[in-house]
Amino acid sequence: MIRNDLKLIHLEQEELSQQRQCAQELNDYRRLYQRPEDTREWDLNDPDQWKYLTPARINDDDARLGPSSGQIFAGEDLQRFARKKAQQKQLKNYFDIQIMAKARKDEQERLANHLYNCKQLELVERDRTLEQIEIECHRAMEIATRNYNEILADETKFRTNEQKLRQTEEQLAELANTTFSDMLTENIKDILDTRGHIIVDRWKGMTKDQLDDIRQQQVAQINERQKMNSTQRNFDEIWGKYANAIAKQATIVEQKLEEDNRQFRRHLDNENHSLAKRQHEYQHDLNTNLYRSAPTAAFYEQFSTTSR
Repeated sequence: MIRNDLKLIHLEQEELSQQRQCAQELNDYRRLYQRPEDTREWDLNDPDQWKYLTPARINDDDARLGPSSGQIFAGEDLQRFARKKAQQKQLKNYFDIQIMAKARKDEQERLANHLYNCKQLELVERDRTLEQIEIECHRAMEIATRNYNEILADETKFRTNEQKLRQTEEQLAELANTTFSDMLTENIKDILDTRGHIIVDRWKGMTKDQLDDIRQQQVAQINERQKMNSTQRNFDEIWGKYANAIAKQATIVEQKLEEDNRQFRRHLDNENHSLAKRQHEYQHDLNTNLYRSAPTAAFYEQFSTTSR
């Protein structure tokens, strides 16, 4: 069934092609051998027969005109059609210039509006970027402040615990000294008299244990002092790094803002210079091409001179 349909379509196409070919051959035959110009009545039916006839006169100096021809009259305007045609051409040129000026003005307004919209979008994007940068700076400062406060809190906690530990050690040492003193142990080698004065003849100097205890306390104080100095140096170093990082980030942001401002001012200067150049060229074109000569009174008197 599909094959039969295809054959039918092919036959229809061939028939249409033959019909078109026959019609084309018929039109070619009529165009070549049955032209209207070849008929016997063509001189009567020619629509352009009056164009080929010689007019009654060609101009005012026609030699065929005699005294009784009656073809030249005073006040006759033979150049009326040429003048009207020139006037129409001049009006057409003037209208074309006005249309072109209006189109140029519309294009300039469109470009100015487009430039204004682009500037507004650029300013909005720049404000959004500056706002994002400011938010990031505030966030960085908040993080740095929080870290600094945490370091101060840790240091305060460490100093408080160290002070409590030192007080506990001092209390324990005082309790041990009091417990193992000669007064409580009833040392027979007591060198103090009843008035609490040292008996000079019994004084043998400080014992080795006392000297060792003093040396140990001195060493402990030195170690404690070194530990405090080390902690302070670490804190100062960490805080210096944070301060340098914040200052560096602020410097980078400030430099970027300055560079953006310079680029924006440079781009704005270029745009203003380009607009000024276009305006100067436009004024120069108006002054040199469009407004070259002012119309005289004779130009306006040539209009409305006929009833039509």
